Amino acid sequence: MAAAVLLLHVLLLGRLPYGAGAGDRLDAAPALQVRQLHLAAPAPPDGGLTPDAVAAAAPVAQVRRAPAPTAASGAASAGPAPLSAPGLPVVVADPDEALPPSAGAMPGGTPSPRYATRLPPAATLQYSLQREGPGAAGHAGLQAEMRWRPADAQYTLTLGFGAVGWASVGGLDADGVAPERHVETRRGREVRAANFRREAGPTGGRITFSGPPAVFALLPGAQDRLSWMLQLPAVLEADPTLGQHGSEVRLFVAGVRGDAGWWTFTVVDRGPADLPAGTVADAVHLRREPQRPYDTRVDVWLDPSRHHLPVRVRLDHRGDGGGTDFLLSGFSLP
Repeated sequence: MAAAVLLLHVLLLGRLPYGAGAGDRLDAAPALQVRQLHLAAPAPPDGGLTPDAVAAAAPVAQVRRAPAPTAASGAASAGPAPLSAPGLPVVVADPDEALPPSAGAMPGGTPSPRYATRLPPAATLQYSLQREGPGAAGHAGLQAEMRWRPADAQYTLTLGFGAVGWASVGGLDADGVAPERHVETRRGREVRAANFRREAGPTGGRITFSGPPAVFALLPGAQDRLSWMLQLPAVLEADPTLGQHGSEVRLFVAGVRGDAGWWTFTVVDRGPADLPAGTVADAVHLRREPQRPYDTRVDVWLDPSRHHLPVRVRLDHRGDGGGTDFLLSGFSLP
C-alpha cells in the first residue's frame, strides 16, 4: 500500500517520463482519498481452527426433547433423541415429575400387552441348586425355598438360599400380581430395593429404586425379578393355549439395580422333565433371551399339573459364563 501511494505521488508530481507535463499545475490534480482496508486474518497453519471456530464446534452440554411432529409433514423433525427410548430409564431430578408418554413403551409404539390371569393358591417349593462357572464350588449342595402366600388381595413372595434372599410384596389386581416393593437381602439385611409406586394422580405410577436415580413408568402388569415367577404361571393357567410351541408372553420386569425392560418368554418345547422331586410328564419350557451385554438368559419349565408353577429355573449369566439351575425337590400346598 505504501508503494502504491508513493507511486501515485510521483505521477502527480510529473517525475516519471509518462507522467504529467511540466506545465500542469499541482492543484489541478485529483484529490487522493485514503481509506482503511480490513484484510481477512491469515488462515491458521496445518488446517487448525480459530478460537471462534472451536467454540462453534463444541457440543452443547444439555439434554433436549425431540421436536414435536409438524402438521405439514406429520413426522418428527431431525433433532436430538427423546428423553425416553423404549424400555430405557427416564432420569429426572424430581421422582414426582411427570414422565413423557413414551416412557416404558414397547418398541415401535406397540401397545403394552395385557393378559388374563388365574393365580395359583398358596404354595411352598423347594429347589436343589446346581451351579456352573466361577464360585460354583461354594454353592454345592445348597437348597432354596420359595414361598408364595396370597391373601385378601395382598401377597408375599420370598426366595432364599444360604445368606442370600429376595422378597416381593404387593397386591393382586385385574392384571394379576401387582408388586409394591421388591428387595434383595444379605444375611437378613436389606441391601437394595425397587419400589412400584401405584399412587393415582397426574404423574401416574412409576418404578423407583433405593439407589440409582432411574425412573420407569409403571405399566399394567409390570413385575419385579421375583414376581414374574408367579405372574407367568398365572398367565398360562388362564390361557393354556399360550403354552403351545412358538407362543410368546411379554412382561415388563424391573430389578433392584435400576434396571427394567421387556422380557419376552417364548415356548421352545414341551415334554418330560426329570427332577429330584420326580418326572414332570408335560413341562412347558419357555426361554427369555438376553438383550444386552452382561444380561441373563432365563429358561423356565412350568408344570400344568401344579398350576403352571415353575418346577425348574435356569439362569445363564453372560458376564462370567456361569449359570444357576433351580431343580424342584419338594412341593406342598399349605
